[in-house]
Amino acid sequence: MRSLRLLPLLIALPAAAQTLPELADRAVAADPAVRATGASLRAAEERLFQARAAYGPTANFTASGSNSHYAEAPSYGNRPFRSEQYAVQVTQPLWRGALYPAMQAARSQLEQADGALQQARQEAQQRLAESVLEVFKARDVLAHAVALREAYGEQLAAARRSFQVGRAAAPEVREAEARVDGAVAQLLAAESELDLRRQVLAEVAGGPAPALLARAIAPDALPPLPASGVLDWLSRAEAESPQLRQARLAVEAAEAETRKASLAHAPTVDLNASYTRSNDTGTVTSIFPRRGNTSAIGATLTIPLFASGATQSKVVEAMALRDKAAGELDLARRTLVIGVRQAFTATLSALSQARALATAERSQALSVRANQRGFEVGIKTNADVLEAQGRLFEARRDLSRARHDAWAGYFRLRALSGALGEGDWQALDAQLVAHQPGEIGRARGGP
Repeated sequence: MRSLRLLPLLIALPAAAQTLPELADRAVAADPAVRATGASLRAAEERLFQARAAYGPTANFTASGSNSHYAEAPSYGNRPFRSEQYAVQVTQPLWRGALYPAMQAARSQLEQADGALQQARQEAQQRLAESVLEVFKARDVLAHAVALREAYGEQLAAARRSFQVGRAAAPEVREAEARVDGAVAQLLAAESELDLRRQVLAEVAGGPAPALLARAIAPDALPPLPASGVLDWLSRAEAESPQLRQARLAVEAAEAETRKASLAHAPTVDLNASYTRSNDTGTVTSIFPRRGNTSAIGATLTIPLFASGATQSKVVEAMALRDKAAGELDLARRTLVIGVRQAFTATLSALSQARALATAERSQALSVRANQRGFEVGIKTNADVLEAQGRLFEARRDLSRARHDAWAGYFRLRALSGALGEGDWQALDAQLVAHQPGEIGRARGGP
């Protein structure tokens, strides 16, 4: 079958292939959300530069020229004139109250964009962790399905031999055949699931990662969930979560925008300096050409008096947006608390299930051996052996699911806390061992 041809490939790949930290770096670099937030960060950097540049001077150069004709009476004919003018004007703000809150808002938006980038990196790594663990889980499900199919096939052959010598009834043979058919169906479903999970991993990781099929998490490896409890995780998330940091900075930016809007009522003072050079061939009252230069320096005071209510409306709008940002901060904090509690509970539950199922798996393995010996001496039927084997493989499947779910919950907990990084990938990579095809579907003490 296709699955039997697939299994040797699980170790045919080089073991010294790409490590998990390298795969994480590639996945982060290829993640579209990371690229998008990186572009937003660069845009925020430019907005802060623009806010700072508003304190500096501005200079403008203008040039104008014209040709005209003047006729005082029909008898005098037309008199042509030509004029040219070149001017340079420099303006230096002396007092504009809205500039400082505008720069504060731009700085908060820059830090907010940096927090968005960090969150995108955390989420990209979390997606990779989930995809990797789903591949491992699907690979184990396939291995168990193959082992179950082989075990049921052996029992079917034994039942047929016993039926031929009169030690087994026909219903036992039919039951063994039905179990083989069910195992084949499970095997086909496991093959499709593994193929899907590999495609998802290739998409998330920015390319194929076949080396993972040659490795597996060590049987006794479980995530190091501290016994200090969920409160420490909540405190860490409160202090380091990129999502919460963004929400806080959004409130700061909104408050700065409110101050900026209110200062639109304040007067402004600018320093102006200009230099003008003019040249013409005459005027209406003079036929003599003129050429001259003009220099000027002065200050301009602008006092806003009335804007049809637009200024006050902008203040009210800014205050509403500030309240919106404050509400979103509370929502982000509540969402984070719920997410951390759920991830902690799920990880703790998976760890407990994994430890309990490890004991159950050993007990089921002893039960299978006892039923096989009983079948050999005639005190157990083939159906008893098949049922015991089914319970054993169900325990192994559930154990694999619980172990991988524990790692997935732990990585999600680290991501929510803003602490997921290279150290976590190195720790998980250190727990990976070469996958042995001879051990597929078997555990220590298994049949």
